[in-house]
Amino acid sequence: LRALLRDRAHEGGQARLELGPLVIDAAEHRARLGGQDLKLTRREFDLLWLLASHAGRLVTQQMILKAIWGPAHTEDSQYLRVYIRQLRAKLGDDAAEPRWIFTEPGVGYRLAAD
Repeated sequence: LRALLRDRAHEGGQARLELGPLVIDAAEHRARLGGQDLKLTRREFDLLWLLASHAGRLVTQQMILKAIWGPAHTEDSQYLRVYIRQLRAKLGDDAAEPRWIFTEPGVGYRLAAD
């Protein structure tokens, strides 16, 4: 995923996504929410970029795990749950009443499109 982001940035592909107050810049490896920088780890950033690039659409757990952790980890959903929890905390999101990351139990996650 990192190589894909880097290649897209160099080829003039979409290296910046804006979803309302959330701005993600792959070329600068930076995410901002309401003008404030989000301090994300590399994996958190990759996860946010993947969800944002599919905003409004369901992304399956297997697709996320394969893209971020590799094909050997497609059944390791505990990794994903931990990172989703961390990402929600940094976005100020609440799993009970989500604003950004919506869970489709047993299937995957969806990032709000606005």
